[in-house]
Formats: sequence, C-alpha cells, structure tokens
Amino acid sequence: MKKEKTAYNADVDPVKSYADKVQVNKEFYNKVIDTKENGSREVVYEDSIEPHTGNAFPVRAGQVIRFEQQPSKHNGRTQILDVQFVTPDLKQWSDHLNQGPIEGLNLRLFSGVWTQSQYMEKIATVVADEFPYELLDDEDTSHMFFAAHCCHEWIELAHGADADVNTCHENFIHGFSRIPAIQAIEDEAERKRVVQFFADKNDINIFQGNKFGQDEHHMTRCFLSPTPAVPDGTGVEFYAEKDCYVVVSNCPYADQGLPYPEAKPNPVYITVSETGIKPYSNNHLKLSKGWENSTYERIFSKDVSAKEMH
Repeated sequence: MKKEKTAYNADVDPVKSYADKVQVNKEFYNKVIDTKENGSREVVYEDSIEPHTGNAFPVRAGQVIRFEQQPSKHNGRTQILDVQFVTPDLKQWSDHLNQGPIEGLNLRLFSGVWTQSQYMEKIATVVADEFPYELLDDEDTSHMFFAAHCCHEWIELAHGADADVNTCHENFIHGFSRIPAIQAIEDEAERKRVVQFFADKNDINIFQGNKFGQDEHHMTRCFLSPTPAVPDGTGVEFYAEKDCYVVVSNCPYADQGLPYPEAKPNPVYITVSETGIKPYSNNHLKLSKGWENSTYERIFSKDVSAKEMH
C-alpha cells in the first residue's frame, strides 16, 4: 500500500502550541527600557569580562546587566561572549530545553530566558539588542542564540592535544567557582562536581553570527560566521526577573575571524544598573507547581525493578 505523504499542520504541532501560549508584556518591558532613555537608572557597579577568563556577576531582580563592546580600545574586533544565568541558591538556571520550544533558540528584544523543568520560570528578559543586523550575512543570520560552547575535547579534536589555550568550558569553571554558594561547599570533590554540572550546561552565545539550517545531508546544524566589527557602544541588556548570578565566558575564539590559536580576545564592558522597577510576576506562564508527587506516585505504580546489564 502506498503511504500518503503528510504535510506540516500547525494545528497539531506541539511546539507551536507551546509557543502560542507565551505572551510578552511589552508595556511592562517598555517601562524598563524607558528608565534608560529618561536617565532614571542608577549604576550599581561597573566591571569587565577579561580575555581568557570567566566571571560571575551578581544581579538583583529589577536590575539590568549590560554587555557593551568597545572594539576601538583594543584590536578593532568584536568579542563573542557565552552567558548563563543561575539563582544564588543554585536551584534554577537558564535552560535550553525549555527555551527552544517556547521562545526559539535565537533571542531578540523582549525574548525571555527560562529556567528548567520543575520551575519553568523566567529568569531574565532581553531589554536591549543594539547589534547592527545589517552587517550580518543575510536576514536569516542572528547573533544571539542558545547553543553549546567549546570544551577541551573539541579543541583537542580540531587542533590536537598540544593546543594549550583555554576554552569556554574552562572559563565557565572559573566563573561558577566564584559563586558564594559553590565556594561554601566544603568537600572539594563535591564542589568540583557541582561546578562541572553547571559548566556543562548550554548557554546563550551573544555577538556570535549564526544561522540554523540543513547541510548537504539534510542534517540540521548551526552555521557560525565571523562577527563583524560593531561600533563602539554596541550593547545587549538583560533585565533580571530574579536575583541571579550572570556567569560569563570571554570566548577564546574572539570574533571567530581568525583560526582558534591565533585569535586575540578583547574585554567586554559590564554595567549593572538599578531600574527601580520590580518584576511583575515570578510565574509568567501561570503554571501550577508541585507536580512531582503525583508524577512519582504514577511512576512507582508501575514496574520499577532495576534493569541490570547483561
């Protein structure tokens, strides 16, 4: 029997049904944006993310963290950053599994950053995206997206075991190690385990040219392109929906315009400011909480005997 080919049907696409339920409160976030325009923000602190380092920047709910490029102060190149969010108690973190279905993998102005299952709350929202998109390859290319980051294994695979340059994974180990709740773990092995757990999480790449598409084998991949030189003062801002640490890696690929060992990363400048506007919700999707008990009751009503290796 010849099988009929099926066509895309938006009415039965689960991902579309999830995304359709996410509504952006633009009126609220425009008020946050206006605090920059009218000069009512108060700078809490300024810092930078230096080449070949990671760092953790504390941001209170209602504050904004700004990442700003200043290429002319250095080698004229844009600097790629990798960014994660985590609450001070380490219970919630930015999660690409929830991000993809409800927001998409790329971020733009008003995009939310969502935490993992069991919570699924918004931890941050993009309130400024000043990137000059017209400098990118085409209208399908973006610069901000949830993806992986380079690690020691990748670098050895591509450049050999002698490539002695740090990776984003190493930078994340550096950054997460600076969070007080992690430093407070007395057992060194456990502390390293927790740091590795977070350093392994996917992150938000910003200032990184990217486009999702299919290759010649019809495999969906993310195609990365060198980031153009942006004007001094180009920035991206996130509004904190919760008290959080924003953990950042200064990507060793710099702007990806040169081969990895030759790349020369630049600092990116950080400003954390108080907006005076507190988040309007800690449950933006109005989801019920506490599903765990009923879920485990259902699971353990079935066969849960151990499955041994043969």
